[in-house]
Amino acid sequence: MENETTKTRSYIAVAASLLMAALLSLGVEAQRNNVSPAWPKQMGAYIATSSEAIPLFPRTLSGYRSEDAKDFWGKPFSTKGSMRVFQGKDWDGIWQFPNTMNGCSSGVFMIRWRSADPNASVQSSAANNAAIASGSQTKPGIFGYMSGTNCDQPMFKFVDSRDGSTLVDVYYELKFWQAAP
Repeated sequence: MENETTKTRSYIAVAASLLMAALLSLGVEAQRNNVSPAWPKQMGAYIATSSEAIPLFPRTLSGYRSEDAKDFWGKPFSTKGSMRVFQGKDWDGIWQFPNTMNGCSSGVFMIRWRSADPNASVQSSAANNAAIASGSQTKPGIFGYMSGTNCDQPMFKFVDSRDGSTLVDVYYELKFWQAAP
């Protein structure tokens, strides 16, 4: 009887060890799947499948420095906000975005965004103006991210809605980078 009890305890210990190993393996896999994708090296507009699929802003960018809540020029600028885009209107940019027409290597912006309505898709482009944005190849989406130089600005356009909406708010988060030695 004692020998059977010892065997049973051994089986239970082995089963518990295997279960623990399986759970740890699942935990490691879950952590691996929750890793945010890297920010693309090529500037432009990108569509994501969810908020979690949008890359986090990098901590550093070679050749540039960043200050919280400051633009390319070191001036205060709100880095979180929203804007409204309407059906039938042309491209819209963020109000008073600090882009210029000269010195296009002086800075870089990065933006993460999402449509407030999962039924309303938005098109995005990093461009200097609406005419240039219209010529860019972008795809409609609910979530996205983009980057551009200080001569560009993030531009948005309402594409369509599955529920008949004619406008949508776009929530965004910005990061500015200023050229540095």
